[in-house]
Amino acid sequence: MIRGIDRVGIGVRDLDSAIEIYTKRLGFKVDKIYENEVEKVRTAVIFSDGCILELIQPLSDDSPVAKFLAKRGEGVNYISLKVEDLDRAINEFKARGLRVLREIPTTIEGRKYTFLHPKDTTGVLFEITGP
Repeated sequence: MIRGIDRVGIGVRDLDSAIEIYTKRLGFKVDKIYENEVEKVRTAVIFSDGCILELIQPLSDDSPVAKFLAKRGEGVNYISLKVEDLDRAINEFKARGLRVLREIPTTIEGRKYTFLHPKDTTGVLFEITGP
């Protein structure tokens, strides 16, 4: 069911500063920058030789990422797992006793995704993405 890690999301307070660190010091390249109105964030998708990261800055104090930053500070916010069939994966995870945070997945920038509740996965927020 899980095909691999799609990307890792990193919560940051200042997207422009984070982009500078990740590009100039770590060698990543910027693929795109966009605003996600659903999550209330500004996101930079960056990559390096098959590794994809999302740097995520909240645009509002009630954004889930703003809450994450207030509680835990900057750092890894989620790990995105790629699945073959998102609807089937949602049903399978639920059958295994995991709480799915959005039973109707969100679609942004051509990506369809939902999340598993971190209390069910040893404190790790997993994004599940797939066709």
